[in-house]
Amino acid sequence: MDFIKVAAACPVTRVADVNYNLENIFICLDEAHKNGAKSIVFPELCITSYTCSDLFMQFSLLDKATSAIEKLIEKSKGLDMLIAVGAPLNFKNALFNCDYIIFDGKLLGIVPKSYIPNYSEFYEKRWFSEGLGIIDEKVDFSFQK
Repeated sequence: MDFIKVAAACPVTRVADVNYNLENIFICLDEAHKNGAKSIVFPELCITSYTCSDLFMQFSLLDKATSAIEKLIEKSKGLDMLIAVGAPLNFKNALFNCDYIIFDGKLLGIVPKSYIPNYSEFYEKRWFSEGLGIIDEKVDFSFQK
């Protein structure tokens, strides 16, 4: 069994500035690819930035996040790198904090955060639902057809 190189990226982000965040994600991807990484993980909600607060309830932000995922899927073609990136998902009238798993131009899966903290400085339950009950569900994106 061979070892593989895994990159942990922490791109510079701006709150709700999806285009800026995606540009910085692309910079991290290019750098990891140049250095031979076969997998790269990004922070939760890095597409939108973690601290969007009530902006998470704006459909325009959610639409931009979905569009960014589509662009990231396109960018992944030919990279031979598994990508895990965080973004919100509006699914069945609930909002989920998700990890999108991408490889070679395909969205392989979406993993919703199972346990949402709601103590001290964490008040994610204000915006997000727990993903514990989501099993064998399908999410339809027009770009995945």
